Amino acid sequence: MPTLRVNGVDIAYDESGRGGPLLLLHAGVADRRMWDDVLPAFAARFRVVRFDQRGYGETPLPDGPFVYGADAAELLRLLGIERAHVVGVSMGGHVALDLALARPELVDRLVVVATGIGGWEFGPAMKAGWADEEAAIERGDFDEAAWINVRMWLDGPSRGPDEVDPALRRRVFEMQRRALDYENPAAEGGWLIPERHLKLGQIASPTLVAVGELDQPDFVRIARHVAEAIPGSRLQVLPGVAHLPPMEAPQDFASLVVEFLTG
Repeated sequence: MPTLRVNGVDIAYDESGRGGPLLLLHAGVADRRMWDDVLPAFAARFRVVRFDQRGYGETPLPDGPFVYGADAAELLRLLGIERAHVVGVSMGGHVALDLALARPELVDRLVVVATGIGGWEFGPAMKAGWADEEAAIERGDFDEAAWINVRMWLDGPSRGPDEVDPALRRRVFEMQRRALDYENPAAEGGWLIPERHLKLGQIASPTLVAVGELDQPDFVRIARHVAEAIPGSRLQVLPGVAHLPPMEAPQDFASLVVEFLTG
């Protein structure tokens, strides 16, 4: 497992393929392994860089403040990459938007999938899910906390567990369970642009906004809001998937992204 010392932390990452640089930013319910099924298609066209953000996969979460986008920018610098396409899912989409606003010179084309944004008022269902997760963590039941996340994000609001590939559910559980082992109240993640949601109209990169039709309704609404706010962006609603399209429909997702990045 290669690592690079990035802003004081050993960041786990890997590279594959040749071509223009492509940076992949994983979801908060996953780690860099969420890209496994789309990596061959991407690596056939691009130099692909993926990494575990702090507190995920093989990257630790030490005490103290940090900035997600600053880690991504510094990783690119250390790898000698001056500009890259950036694809982010969920939390990774949030980081990608932050990077596009604060460091536009680094971002060529931008793809955000099921992205979060700051300043959004979530509905009762999302708040209840997060409260259940927090309660499980407080009583030390990290397994249940991880399964709550699987149900929220992979199953989504309209599918039961028996309607989702059990192997896929297990993969997401294992990634989230590992992240929960890093829980550290003394670590505090922050952003390059604190009020990103008010500045989306400043993003100049060609942008694809995608969301699964079976995702949480709040995230479908966020996707529409982001697409409306970013000038010239394209909105794509993905059929038959929820919050993690690269894992749920890898062939369709890879084709969509490659077409956008090379078109």
